[in-house]
Amino acid sequence: MIKKGFIAGIVMVGTVLALAAFTGKWSYLYFVSGTMGAVSLVLALAYLIDRIVLGSTGTFFSAKKTRKVSRVEDAKRFGAIAVPNILAALIYVAAG
Repeated sequence: MIKKGFIAGIVMVGTVLALAAFTGKWSYLYFVSGTMGAVSLVLALAYLIDRIVLGSTGTFFSAKKTRKVSRVEDAKRFGAIAVPNILAALIYVAAG
């Protein structure tokens, strides 16, 4: 699950890099990648808090006793998506 998230993050950064190269506005790398990284980190934190509140089973609205993917795995996936995006934003800040 982490590998899929990391690949998705790299694809996102690649898309932003292509957009920045096409338009010539490299600040997109900071704003778009930084925002996507921050949103991914917030979602990862939300899943961890949800894990603490609800545990790995059930939801607020249903009586499910099992989940196909645990909340911790979802949090790890969003954290893995955030890593390449935040690194790209930090590299832009350090270079510029």
